[in-house]
Amino acid sequence: MRIRRAFLVAVAIWSALGCATISGTDELSDRSLETMNRLERVEIPLPGILEIRADHGIGSYDALLIPNATLRYERESLKLTRFARQIFLSLLVETLTEASRAASIPIVDEPGPCVMEINLEVLGLHLAVGDSAERLAELTLVMEFLDSTSREPLLRYATENHVPNPKEDTTHNEQLKQGLTQIIADMNLAGPFRSAGLGDDTIAAGCNGTLAAIGRAAQTRR
Repeated sequence: MRIRRAFLVAVAIWSALGCATISGTDELSDRSLETMNRLERVEIPLPGILEIRADHGIGSYDALLIPNATLRYERESLKLTRFARQIFLSLLVETLTEASRAASIPIVDEPGPCVMEINLEVLGLHLAVGDSAERLAELTLVMEFLDSTSREPLLRYATENHVPNPKEDTTHNEQLKQGLTQIIADMNLAGPFRSAGLGDDTIAAGCNGTLAAIGRAAQTRR
Protein backbone atom coordinates (compact mmCIF):
# COMPACT_ATOMS: atom_id res chain seq x y z
CA MET A 1 0.00 0.00 0.00
CA ARG A 2 2.78 2.47 0.90
CA ILE A 3 4.66 1.81 -2.36
CA ARG A 4 1.46 2.42 -4.32
CA ARG A 5 0.97 5.73 -2.49
CA ALA A 6 4.57 6.65 -3.25
CA PHE A 7 3.99 5.82 -6.91
CA LEU A 8 0.89 8.01 -7.08
CA VAL A 9 2.67 10.85 -5.31
CA ALA A 10 5.54 10.66 -7.77
CA VAL A 11 3.05 10.91 -10.64
CA ALA A 12 1.64 14.09 -9.10
CA ILE A 13 5.13 15.48 -8.56
CA TRP A 14 6.07 14.92 -12.16
CA SER A 15 2.87 16.52 -13.42
CA ALA A 16 3.56 19.54 -11.24
CA LEU A 17 7.16 19.74 -12.40
CA GLY A 18 5.89 20.36 -15.92
CA CYS A 19 4.57 23.69 -14.63
CA ALA A 20 7.67 24.56 -12.65
CA THR A 21 9.80 27.67 -13.06
CA ILE A 22 13.50 28.39 -12.71
CA SER A 23 14.57 29.28 -9.18
CA GLY A 24 17.09 32.05 -8.60
CA THR A 25 17.84 32.75 -4.95
CA ASP A 26 14.58 31.46 -3.48
CA GLU A 27 15.19 28.78 -0.83
CA LEU A 28 18.85 28.40 -1.73
CA SER A 29 20.45 25.77 0.50
CA ASP A 30 23.14 27.27 2.75
CA ARG A 31 24.34 23.93 4.15
CA SER A 32 26.02 20.90 2.63
CA LEU A 33 27.55 17.66 3.78
CA GLU A 34 30.88 19.45 4.14
CA THR A 35 29.60 22.18 6.46
CA MET A 36 27.44 20.21 8.88
CA ASN A 37 30.14 20.03 11.54
CA ARG A 38 28.49 21.08 14.81
CA LEU A 39 28.70 17.46 15.95
CA GLU A 40 31.58 15.01 15.88
CA ARG A 41 31.81 13.03 12.65
CA VAL A 42 32.33 9.29 13.03
CA GLU A 43 33.24 6.55 10.58
CA ILE A 44 30.34 4.24 9.75
CA PRO A 45 29.87 1.18 7.50
CA LEU A 46 27.02 2.95 5.73
CA PRO A 47 26.62 5.33 2.82
CA GLY A 48 26.42 8.92 3.96
CA ILE A 49 27.74 10.87 6.96
CA LEU A 50 26.95 10.40 10.65
CA GLU A 51 27.72 13.11 13.21
CA ILE A 52 27.04 12.50 16.91
CA ARG A 53 27.37 14.12 20.30
CA ALA A 54 29.64 12.00 22.48
CA ASP A 55 27.08 11.84 25.31
CA HIS A 56 24.01 11.66 23.09
CA GLY A 57 22.19 9.10 25.28
CA ILE A 58 19.68 8.26 22.56
CA GLY A 59 18.90 4.90 24.14
CA SER A 60 17.22 6.65 27.07
CA TYR A 61 14.37 7.94 24.92
CA ASP A 62 10.98 6.26 24.99
CA ALA A 63 9.18 7.89 22.06
CA LEU A 64 9.75 9.87 18.87
CA LEU A 65 8.31 13.15 17.64
CA ILE A 66 8.43 13.57 13.84
CA PRO A 67 7.26 17.05 12.75
CA ASN A 68 6.82 18.22 9.17
CA ALA A 69 9.75 17.85 6.78
CA THR A 70 11.36 20.86 5.06
CA LEU A 71 12.88 21.39 1.62
CA ARG A 72 15.45 23.79 0.18
CA TYR A 73 16.22 24.08 -3.52
CA GLU A 74 19.60 24.40 -5.15
CA ARG A 75 20.13 27.53 -7.23
CA GLU A 76 18.75 27.29 -10.77
CA SER A 77 16.65 24.24 -9.99
CA LEU A 78 13.26 23.63 -11.49
CA LYS A 79 10.66 24.00 -8.74
CA LEU A 80 7.76 21.82 -7.76
CA THR A 81 4.37 23.42 -7.30
CA ARG A 82 3.36 24.03 -3.69
CA PHE A 83 1.01 21.04 -3.78
CA ALA A 84 3.61 18.65 -5.20
CA ARG A 85 6.17 19.80 -2.66
CA GLN A 86 3.73 19.25 0.18
CA ILE A 87 2.78 15.71 -0.80
CA PHE A 88 6.42 14.71 -1.35
CA LEU A 89 7.45 15.94 2.11
CA SER A 90 4.35 14.44 3.72
CA LEU A 91 5.23 11.05 2.27
CA LEU A 92 8.76 11.31 3.69
CA VAL A 93 7.33 11.89 7.18
CA GLU A 94 4.73 9.16 6.73
CA THR A 95 7.34 6.64 5.64
CA LEU A 96 9.60 7.39 8.61
CA THR A 97 6.62 7.24 10.98
CA GLU A 98 5.53 3.86 9.64
CA ALA A 99 9.06 2.49 9.94
CA SER A 100 9.24 3.65 13.56
CA ARG A 101 5.94 2.06 14.43
CA ALA A 102 6.99 -1.15 12.70
CA ALA A 103 10.00 -1.21 15.05
CA SER A 104 7.62 -0.78 18.04
CA ILE A 105 8.85 2.77 18.76
CA PRO A 106 6.00 4.94 20.11
CA ILE A 107 5.18 8.11 18.15
CA VAL A 108 3.88 11.19 19.97
CA ASP A 109 2.56 14.56 18.84
CA GLU A 110 4.11 16.85 21.46
CA PRO A 111 7.61 17.42 22.95
CA GLY A 112 8.25 16.07 26.40
CA PRO A 113 10.68 14.29 28.73
CA CYS A 114 12.21 11.15 27.20
CA VAL A 115 10.96 12.17 23.73
CA MET A 116 13.45 12.51 20.86
CA GLU A 117 12.55 14.69 17.87
CA ILE A 118 13.57 13.76 14.33
CA ASN A 119 13.70 16.59 11.81
CA LEU A 120 13.70 15.60 8.15
CA GLU A 121 15.31 18.02 5.70
CA VAL A 122 15.73 17.84 1.95
CA LEU A 123 18.67 20.11 1.11
CA GLY A 124 20.00 21.30 -2.20
CA LEU A 125 17.23 19.76 -4.30
CA HIS A 126 18.10 20.16 -7.94
CA LEU A 127 15.65 19.13 -10.66
CA ALA A 128 16.62 19.42 -14.30
CA VAL A 129 15.18 18.17 -17.57
CA GLY A 130 17.02 18.41 -20.88
CA ASP A 131 19.92 17.08 -22.91
CA SER A 132 22.45 19.19 -20.98
CA ALA A 133 21.40 17.91 -17.56
CA GLU A 134 23.80 15.42 -15.95
CA ARG A 135 21.09 13.95 -13.70
CA LEU A 136 17.34 14.21 -13.50
CA ALA A 137 17.33 14.97 -9.76
CA GLU A 138 19.86 15.43 -6.94
CA LEU A 139 19.25 16.02 -3.25
CA THR A 140 20.74 15.62 0.22
CA LEU A 141 18.43 13.92 2.72
CA VAL A 142 19.16 14.80 6.37
CA MET A 143 17.74 13.25 9.53
CA GLU A 144 18.57 15.38 12.57
CA PHE A 145 17.86 13.93 16.04
CA LEU A 146 17.29 16.34 18.95
CA ASP A 147 16.10 16.29 22.53
CA SER A 148 12.53 17.49 22.12
CA THR A 149 12.57 19.78 25.17
CA SER A 150 16.09 21.25 25.24
CA ARG A 151 16.44 21.25 21.42
CA GLU A 152 20.02 20.04 21.82
CA PRO A 153 21.22 18.12 18.72
CA LEU A 154 22.16 14.51 19.44
CA LEU A 155 23.09 13.09 16.06
CA ARG A 156 22.67 13.82 12.39
CA TYR A 157 22.66 11.43 9.46
CA ALA A 158 22.93 12.73 5.89
CA THR A 159 22.91 10.92 2.56
CA GLU A 160 23.37 12.20 -0.96
CA ASN A 161 20.79 10.89 -3.40
CA HIS A 162 20.23 11.24 -7.11
CA VAL A 163 17.98 10.10 -9.91
CA PRO A 164 19.94 9.42 -13.12
CA ASN A 165 18.72 10.49 -16.52
CA PRO A 166 16.53 7.86 -18.15
CA LYS A 167 17.81 5.36 -20.68
CA GLU A 168 16.48 5.39 -24.20
CA ASP A 169 13.59 3.06 -23.41
CA THR A 170 12.48 4.97 -20.27
CA THR A 171 10.70 8.32 -20.17
CA HIS A 172 11.58 11.15 -17.81
CA ASN A 173 8.17 10.57 -16.24
CA GLU A 174 8.88 6.92 -15.43
CA GLN A 175 12.44 7.61 -14.27
CA LEU A 176 11.43 10.31 -11.80
CA LYS A 177 8.62 8.17 -10.41
CA GLN A 178 10.98 5.27 -9.83
CA GLY A 179 13.81 7.39 -8.45
CA LEU A 180 11.79 9.37 -5.91
CA THR A 181 9.97 6.25 -4.78
CA GLN A 182 13.30 4.51 -4.18
CA ILE A 183 14.76 7.44 -2.22
CA ILE A 184 11.72 7.42 0.05
CA ALA A 185 11.89 3.64 0.51
CA ASP A 186 15.64 3.73 1.31
CA MET A 187 15.29 5.96 4.40
CA ASN A 188 16.82 3.98 7.25
CA LEU A 189 16.54 4.57 10.99
CA ALA A 190 18.27 1.35 12.04
CA GLY A 191 21.62 2.17 10.40
CA PRO A 192 22.43 5.46 12.17
CA PHE A 193 20.92 4.21 15.45
CA ARG A 194 23.08 1.10 15.38
CA SER A 195 26.22 3.03 14.42
CA ALA A 196 25.65 5.45 17.32
CA GLY A 197 25.59 2.56 19.83
CA LEU A 198 21.87 2.56 20.53
CA GLY A 199 21.87 -0.51 22.77
CA ASP A 200 24.83 0.58 24.92
CA ASP A 201 23.40 3.68 26.58
CA THR A 202 23.07 4.29 30.31
CA ILE A 203 19.41 5.12 30.92
CA ALA A 204 18.68 8.64 32.19
CA ALA A 205 16.66 9.05 35.37
CA GLY A 206 12.93 9.15 34.73
CA CYS A 207 13.14 7.35 31.37
CA ASN A 208 12.51 3.68 30.60
CA GLY A 209 15.13 3.32 27.86
CA THR A 210 12.73 2.00 25.22
CA LEU A 211 15.10 2.73 22.33
CA ALA A 212 18.02 1.02 24.08
CA ALA A 213 15.88 -2.07 24.70
CA ILE A 214 14.89 -2.18 21.02
CA GLY A 215 18.56 -1.79 20.05
CA ARG A 216 19.66 -4.67 22.30
CA ALA A 217 16.89 -6.89 20.97
CA ALA A 218 17.98 -6.18 17.39
CA GLN A 219 21.60 -7.07 18.26
CA THR A 220 20.43 -10.38 19.72
CA ARG A 221 18.53 -11.27 16.56
CA ARG A 222 21.56 -10.67 14.30
